[in-house]
Amino acid sequence: MNPERTICPMCESAELIPKKTVEHYCYKGHDFSLEDIEYAECPKCHSEVITPEQSKRNEVRICDEHRKIDGLFTRAEITKLRERLKMTQNQAAQLFGERVNTFSKYESGEATQSQAMDKLMKLALNVPHCFEELRKMANVQVSA
Repeated sequence: MNPERTICPMCESAELIPKKTVEHYCYKGHDFSLEDIEYAECPKCHSEVITPEQSKRNEVRICDEHRKIDGLFTRAEITKLRERLKMTQNQAAQLFGERVNTFSKYESGEATQSQAMDKLMKLALNVPHCFEELRKMANVQVSA
């Protein structure tokens, strides 16, 4: 579904217009604001709605802020970690003992890694000997 071509669910007579706003949140006692939170408005009845696609994109951004507050890698940092270690998502999943599509979900924001997994990723990134041991245990070959 394309949000620019979605008919208003309230009046059913006009296409919704995508909009963005600043929203304020609180998570574990930490206040934060996010710009460009998506929603849509009907030009006819002025109803404001959030399409499923907009909701998903908003949720991914909110979860990244939660990760920061929790001291976890964000989805972009996980991607950088994997690329720095010269691994595909499948190799990373194999190395860290996860399901094949887990790193894809970490990087897309569909799933958040546990604190234990985050610590293991940080060790692999910051302690080359740990990365080599994990690689050997999982029998993962990486690019040179």
